[in-house]
Amino acid sequence: MALIERYSAPKQLLILLIVLLASVFILTPLGILIAIPFVDGDIFVKLQQMNSAASEQNIALLKYFQIVSQLSLFILSSFIFAYLVSKKPWSYLGLDKLPGLKLIVIAVVIGLVSSPFLDWVMHVNSNIHLPAFLASLENWMRQMEAEATELTNLFLSGDSASSLLVNLLMMALLAGLGEELLLRGIVQPLFIRITRNAHLGIWIAAALFSFMHLQFLGFFPRLLLGALFGYYYYWSRNLWIPIAAHIINNGIIVVYSFFYGTVDSGLQIGDLNSEESPSFLLIVLSLSLSIAGLMFFYRERPKFQRE
Repeated sequence: MALIERYSAPKQLLILLIVLLASVFILTPLGILIAIPFVDGDIFVKLQQMNSAASEQNIALLKYFQIVSQLSLFILSSFIFAYLVSKKPWSYLGLDKLPGLKLIVIAVVIGLVSSPFLDWVMHVNSNIHLPAFLASLENWMRQMEAEATELTNLFLSGDSASSLLVNLLMMALLAGLGEELLLRGIVQPLFIRITRNAHLGIWIAAALFSFMHLQFLGFFPRLLLGALFGYYYYWSRNLWIPIAAHIINNGIIVVYSFFYGTVDSGLQIGDLNSEESPSFLLIVLSLSLSIAGLMFFYRERPKFQRE
């Protein structure tokens, strides 16, 4: 279709916002209609109650609407926009070629070895206090963090195999696919065009990635993680690499939580709370190995990128 292929990047960004809003307003009511036969009682009463009581049905509803949101706001919207902007939407999104296994392995290893460093950044971030005149803002941020943590704990509270599979679908597969499609596949290239600077575009997309989680006490580790995914895509021109890294990152957290009943794993990669900072030597080693891994990834990027 490619109706807006020749539009400027700012105009395309505006149309992207319209597509996102349209997807939410159209598909959310559709999601409610689909849920009606499976809900006991008035669906609208249940929607009002699902955040206030941790019943089995309320948790199921929360997960259901989380999946609806991921499918509509992230995945479907990304493909609609790609069809509007390019005659080859899969190529536009960086999905037209399968990546080499080596780059995926390197990306996953970097995620694992960077964990102690990102844990330390999380620790520092969570202990930052705003000036006294911004106390109300800090209280709001900490309240948002507490609510997000409570919601995550609700999602991870199930102990059945079906609960694990649903969490892997929702928190790993769909989250990794959807967020990378929108943030790295579309938003990052648009901001690279707008700013005419690849690095600035990558960090702006990473900041939006972190901000949309509304967990400000973990803003900086998620910012770094988003930038890491951004460079994977920029250097390889293959979106499957950050998608795979994101899915595996989240999947490790979900599986660890299922078997050990906690998300304080030490395997956390910027997405988990840490009460104690790692040792100085571990932080330095983690950062050094992460930098070495990035240099190796950069060297092993596809030949056309090196040229």
